[in-house]
Amino acid sequence: MDTAAQTTHETGGAAAAEPSVSMKANTTPLSKAVPGAPAVDMTRTLAIQQEQAEVYRRLLETLLLSEQESAALFPDLSKSLVAHIGTLQQLKDDLQDIFTRIRALKMHFREKHPEIFDYVQSLHVEELDDDDDASNGASL
Repeated sequence: MDTAAQTTHETGGAAAAEPSVSMKANTTPLSKAVPGAPAVDMTRTLAIQQEQAEVYRRLLETLLLSEQESAALFPDLSKSLVAHIGTLQQLKDDLQDIFTRIRALKMHFREKHPEIFDYVQSLHVEELDDDDDASNGASL
């Protein structure tokens, strides 16, 4: 009686309880198992694949932790962003109001005191021209 049949007979038909000879790890090089095939060290290939699987597992853990941290921070950061956007919108509205008032004051002074307004405007333009000349002279 062969080994598999004897095992089946002794265990009452449960041959799967004990691995058969063909189920054991094959350490025979591929070149001996398949004639004409190049010699391949399967243990080395298996070790490399296990190392790669471990690297990918660690990468997956890192990505999952990063995703969890991002998910935890997102609501707070989202609220903060909405608050900042609101503040910037309020600043924009305030600045528009300020510049509208300045334009209204300029128009009022232009109508009430045109000579003085023109003189002040000419001083302001000369002042800007002086600043431009000084910056151009410094860069030459």
